[in-house]
Amino acid sequence: MGYKKILLLAAPVTIIGLVGTIITKNPLIIVVGYVISQTTIGLYDYMYPLMFSVYVPKKVRTRLFTIVMSDNLIFQTIVTFFGGKLVVWFFSIFQGLTYNQASNWSAHQDAMRTAMLANYANSYKIIIFVAIIMNLAAFFITFAFKEKPADYKTTTAEAQAKGEKKFDWSSYKKLCTKPVIVFTIYIAICQGGALLITPYLPIYLNNYLHIPRGITSTINTIQTAAMFLSYFCSPFMEKKMGTVMAVAGSTIACIPLMLIMGMGRALGTGMTLIVVVTITYFLRSGIANAGMPVQNTLQMFLVNKDLRPAFTSLTTLVIAAVGILDGLFTEFFLLKTQQGYATAYFIAAGMYLIGSLILIIYLKKDYNRLDK
Repeated sequence: MGYKKILLLAAPVTIIGLVGTIITKNPLIIVVGYVISQTTIGLYDYMYPLMFSVYVPKKVRTRLFTIVMSDNLIFQTIVTFFGGKLVVWFFSIFQGLTYNQASNWSAHQDAMRTAMLANYANSYKIIIFVAIIMNLAAFFITFAFKEKPADYKTTTAEAQAKGEKKFDWSSYKKLCTKPVIVFTIYIAICQGGALLITPYLPIYLNNYLHIPRGITSTINTIQTAAMFLSYFCSPFMEKKMGTVMAVAGSTIACIPLMLIMGMGRALGTGMTLIVVVTITYFLRSGIANAGMPVQNTLQMFLVNKDLRPAFTSLTTLVIAAVGILDGLFTEFFLLKTQQGYATAYFIAAGMYLIGSLILIIYLKKDYNRLDK
């Protein structure tokens, strides 16, 4: 289909999914709408490494990934900062409270009565409606994109010029190589660890540590800003450490911070807790994401352009499968008690270490320097 058609399809499907989460109270429809919207929103993150690996020379690829991901984060930082605060603001209006009162209530959702909880939920619905408008804008912008078949697949003319066969379905067996398998295992293990904590971050901060919702959005904004700053370190890291070591090293370096977060309520109370959590999340987010542009470069380098969409799909399917297993594990075991939200950080730290060591042991020798 090409990149453009997929992106043109992603926006309206995302909108349909988002609408499904706010027009009904039926849990099944809300779950389906959420799954649909998150799936198609994820397409944007998976598409730009494919696109830029085609349009950008290898020598400046990591630099461009850094620029694009930074651009993404600038807007993510803005909406993250205002998103949580707007929820509290709308909630204060609906409930007839001051902003500070609404903010304090947001940290104790379990104490809300029916009417108050409904007003709190309605505040989120307004934010989702804003997201719908943003997806409409993305849809119209996509029409300006231009592409040709040679951008995303080997054409007959290219194959003849190289004296090769045109790409066909049998070529997918080329994905069964050591580098692809090792990288996929790394992604599965590390994403498995991340998915134990990332979806539950607001719950961990609000319900477990009892940090108000408005402050939680500030913490999320600060950690997003850390990601933005860390991306600019990626080209330097790759140059000094090599591609594989930059990816694995950044993952290993954030493990001590994960262990600190796992201490949860032992970090203090009140403003002391907020400051410690904010600094820890800032450092953890920055270190963990410093290697992401390099990771995109490495993944696209391991296969040719015909196999890049298939490789991306493979890693996506693996992450999805890991997400299902994580969900079952958290529902039926880990999150049976509130302490599970803290324990998840210790488990994730161990998974980060295992995944990074696998990447170093099996890929460092041949792929640490892609510019050889």
